[in-house]
Amino acid sequence: MIKKIIAGTVIVVNLSFCQGYRNPPAGTQAMMNAGSFAAQADDASSCVLNPAGLVLIKQNQFHSGILGIFSETKYSGSLSSAKKENDFALLGHMYFAIAPEKSRMSFGFGITSPYGQKTEWNKAFTESAWAYSVPYSGEMKFITFTAAMGLPITEHLSIGSGIDINTSSVKTMQSVPWSYITGTPDGIAILKGDDTGTSFRIGIHYHNNPHSFGLVWSSQFEMNYSGSFSMTNFPDRSLLPGPFSGIEKSVKSNFSIKFPEIYSLGYQWNGEKIAIRLGTEFVKYSCLKHIVVDAGPDSILIPEIVKNWNDVSTYSASIEYRISRTCSINAGIGFVESPVPDSTFEPTLPDANRYIYTLGTTFNTKKGRFSFFYIYNQFEKRNIQQGRFTDGIYKSSGSFVGCGYTAGI
Repeated sequence: MIKKIIAGTVIVVNLSFCQGYRNPPAGTQAMMNAGSFAAQADDASSCVLNPAGLVLIKQNQFHSGILGIFSETKYSGSLSSAKKENDFALLGHMYFAIAPEKSRMSFGFGITSPYGQKTEWNKAFTESAWAYSVPYSGEMKFITFTAAMGLPITEHLSIGSGIDINTSSVKTMQSVPWSYITGTPDGIAILKGDDTGTSFRIGIHYHNNPHSFGLVWSSQFEMNYSGSFSMTNFPDRSLLPGPFSGIEKSVKSNFSIKFPEIYSLGYQWNGEKIAIRLGTEFVKYSCLKHIVVDAGPDSILIPEIVKNWNDVSTYSASIEYRISRTCSINAGIGFVESPVPDSTFEPTLPDANRYIYTLGTTFNTKKGRFSFFYIYNQFEKRNIQQGRFTDGIYKSSGSFVGCGYTAGI
């Protein structure tokens, strides 16, 4: 109880989904191939995944897809255990590709959600077992609007670029232990912020059957979230201890989050019946060192949030077998490295290294191309020993089920 009182005298606000758990690539073919698409780049999703591939699309095209995410995280500590709540989410994407008849250039437009999910733990558990030290709920919403263009340089080589308009909001909720500080009912600390920013990407594509290569660079960018920090059940000011006598019930707040620079490389061998695809990414997550929340007089309650994330790589390999002109199947395997070190691991972002296994099928009809796929995420176990209340073993798993539709327009 004494430890809880000591921990409760400072309200720690952590931000969930700052950059880890970057959402799967927003394209049906990319997800069916364990993330590899930079070299394939042959539908409207190349607008985001490799804009140089837009020149491969010979007619106006529409592509859309939806992904259902089923995730689970179980925590086991020395004295308690818990399971993360809200284990289902939906993601969608939409693309248009335009191939003007009298222009060498091709154009694309996309709407995606490259970052952001939600984590929620049982509120009472975070108060009793974790001593109010972490948020019980954290959410980041993120939508990106992309405009891109592709230009052929030679018969086999093309380049492309795209600009993104990113709009995002963040919200965390954490219990405030007024009962230990002032003897009054506990409250909830709510941090909210939103921002709109820009980023861009450059792509190169080489295609000379049966071989294709793709390289994409996506810029680092920063979101400056502005909003509010507020606390419910705010006690009478006379009850506040000296160091906290100047805090306010509600104040304006702002904080910044850096998003990583990404290098993507892909290779494709495309035969008559079989296509083999390989891909890798290098993601410079080390840009995220810390997060500082400016909440005016309430900043005393929110210490600097140390991240010190690591640069990471991802790898993928897949095969496509064309059963007939109208039907094909895909299978793939990939490895996704977590940027979160043990030293700054937090329950609001229970990330871990993981292997992914994909299986999908595509049907070509007169109405368009229909795709269906399943992805299983096998996470490595995290055994966290930081000398904190949240020490313990975190086991995660996840399954994705999705479908996509592509048609000429």
